Amino acid sequence: MKRIVLLLALLFGVQALHAQGILERYPQTEVSFTYSFYPRLAAEEFLDAHYGAITGHSIPNSSAYQGSQIHCVGLLTGEVAFKLRKWFTVGVQLAGANFWADTVNGGGRISGTALYLLPNVRFTYVRSDVFKMYSGVGLGLGVLSGFSAEKSVFAGIGGADIQPAFQAVPVGIQFGRDIYGIAEVSLGTMNVGLRAGIGYRF
Repeated sequence: MKRIVLLLALLFGVQALHAQGILERYPQTEVSFTYSFYPRLAAEEFLDAHYGAITGHSIPNSSAYQGSQIHCVGLLTGEVAFKLRKWFTVGVQLAGANFWADTVNGGGRISGTALYLLPNVRFTYVRSDVFKMYSGVGLGLGVLSGFSAEKSVFAGIGGADIQPAFQAVPVGIQFGRDIYGIAEVSLGTMNVGLRAGIGYRF
């Protein structure tokens, strides 16, 4: 009998919290994939690390940026997020990009990979059934592999350098219900510019 009373009390308490809006039907899970073009900040780091081999000059010159010599297919980002409130979402992103360049003497190819792990939060300030507008910020780590032998010795993990990663989304939109499209203005370590993709809620 005591167990039945306790169960009824628990159910009543949950119902009361629902009625007051304190406890909602969340968390709701979101899985998404986004793509952004040429991540220039990481490309510049890759160029600086191998400047002599790529350009043939011994002293890096920022005014003579040779971005066209650094190749990259873009930055792909996967995210798992949990919508805790109608206006508040927390998530974690894993992003990666690969860079390569030919040496100036044509004798070989240099390549490197940038990986980012970025916990983040998102604040939704405009929402309807099929449209959401939000801003967000994330802080995590970047791992640059093959960028610099000197940095790898310092980091002690063979060809990789670990550094802080920061990303802000001043404006982002989602449109759709369970399956939705994504478009964001993104500024930070991973990329500067626009990124777009698709997601799924369940």
